[in-house]
Amino acid sequence: MSLNLTRHAEVTRLLDQVEAVADALTANELELFRHLKAKYGDPGPGADDDKICLEVMLRNIEIRKGYGLDPKRDSGRTIELERRKDDES
Repeated sequence: MSLNLTRHAEVTRLLDQVEAVADALTANELELFRHLKAKYGDPGPGADDDKICLEVMLRNIEIRKGYGLDPKRDSGRTIELERRKDDES
C-alpha cells in the first residue's frame, strides 16, 4: 500500500477538528478517534475509510447537538430483548 499524502493531510486536518470537540464523542467514537490518532502519528499508508469515519464523527456531534443530546449524560441506544421461556415440548 503506498502513501497517499493528500489523504494523510485530510485525515490529519480532520483529526485536529475532532480533537477540538473530543469531549462530545461517545465512548465508541472516542476509542476509534484514539486509534486513528495513533495510526496517523507518523506518515504511512492508511485506509480509505479513515477519513469517512472522522467525517461521520463530526456529523454525529452536530446531530446530537441539534437534538440536545450529551453523550456523557444520555446513555447510548439500548435494545431490550424479550426473554422467552424455553419450549419444553
